[in-house]
Amino acid sequence: MIAPDVARGMALLGIAMANMTTAWIITTDRPASYFGGIIDGSAWDKAAVVFGAFFVHNRGLPMFSTLLGFGVGLIALSLWRRGFPVQAARGVIAKRYAFLALMGAVHMVLLFWGDIMFFYGVAGIVIAFLLRKRDSTLMLVAYILFALCALGGIVAFISGAMDPLGVVATEGIGTIESYPDLLLSQLVTLGSQVLATPIILLMYLPVMLVGFVWARQGVLADVPSHRPTLLRWVAIAVVITVVIGALWSLSTLGVIEQRWANAANNANSFLGVFTGPGILAGLALVLQPVQERLSAGAPLPAVLWPFAALGKRSMSGYVGQSIFFFCLVHPFMLDFGHELGAFWPGRARFRGMAGHAHLRLRAGGLRPPRPHRVRASPLVLWPDDATAVTGCGEGRQSAAGVR
Repeated sequence: MIAPDVARGMALLGIAMANMTTAWIITTDRPASYFGGIIDGSAWDKAAVVFGAFFVHNRGLPMFSTLLGFGVGLIALSLWRRGFPVQAARGVIAKRYAFLALMGAVHMVLLFWGDIMFFYGVAGIVIAFLLRKRDSTLMLVAYILFALCALGGIVAFISGAMDPLGVVATEGIGTIESYPDLLLSQLVTLGSQVLATPIILLMYLPVMLVGFVWARQGVLADVPSHRPTLLRWVAIAVVITVVIGALWSLSTLGVIEQRWANAANNANSFLGVFTGPGILAGLALVLQPVQERLSAGAPLPAVLWPFAALGKRSMSGYVGQSIFFFCLVHPFMLDFGHELGAFWPGRARFRGMAGHAHLRLRAGGLRPPRPHRVRASPLVLWPDDATAVTGCGEGRQSAAGVR
């Protein structure tokens, strides 16, 4: 499957674009500072604000979270095919993601306070204890959490709309002048994130469970058979993206009252989570013809190489962007980019990340990354449990019976 790799690469790009203006370079002295700012009324900066409101903020992270659940599902299927009993499989997955959480804690303290690997590690451990649950049970839990998230989004929207100042608070600790001070600040942040992890988990666990179930049901391996499901998620993502993006961008640009920017930002923190499965579903549908040609032996189109290459090395790419931004923007390093507007950071991020992926390809002799090949598997049944899991097949779902 090529869609997951391409989606991971695009998600990393989106995460980098969002983090650049809300975590790495934090400004309050210009219009639209949340998006990087509009300098001297620049039309390019305004266009970047609109693009960010629609397609950047809380878009890449939900898709990446959906893919995390999908990845856990594929690992679980692989362990079953290799004969692991459920307890052993659970232990392997839990240890793998405990290590990810440890790496995330180190990354958070040493490099970037906004790390997501720690949270993802904890989430992976939680999912490891859900291996024996039916798909219907997992989706019921996901829908309940989605409902709570939607309720939170509505409340947050109303609260933001009632704010007479309509000021969007920029996330982040702020600019720190020395590395020792940064270490201390990020160590405190680690403690705060440990305490906040249960709340974050409630927000992003539902899309992870969707990805997990999609892996077990072979949704991305057999796109034609699951087209109605994928289209429904695409529709949800489109509605949320259009409504929030339009409201947020128009209010930020001064076309409508500024308080609606605060309302849209608040709502997006909750409702933006819903876009994760939809964006992934849209990519799967768009890339299905490419997948069919790949299955017939055709090469991967060159335009997808950077995204697929970055997606295959997603965590190293994530840490790599932290190293890049750390060296670029901190006052005790190069101290670069703070005076620039919304458009320049987006352009530089794309070039930098795409260039990194191409360099990785060149190091490998310009060989395009090979897509995942998911072998068909029969009905999965771990002993002492009535849980049926459908394996991922490339041509069709290999067994029915998962509700």
